[in-house]
Amino acid sequence: MQYVEIRFSRTRTVYIDGVESGPTNTILRIGAGTHLFDLGWPADYLPPEVIRRIHGTNELKPIIIEFDEVPL
Repeated sequence: MQYVEIRFSRTRTVYIDGVESGPTNTILRIGAGTHLFDLGWPADYLPPEVIRRIHGTNELKPIIIEFDEVPL
């Protein structure tokens, strides 16, 4: 298992490869490999998606992916 933390200014649902995978600002477990991350609708964040290869993580050192809020 690998670990990621998707950061955003408020709680949103994280989509990993198009599947609801948990809330922002928490550590999520995920399989190793290349994955697509986004926060769904409304698309009031940047970047619109992140593609990242996930490997070599643990619960204490997750990969951090950050999204910034932008006005619609």
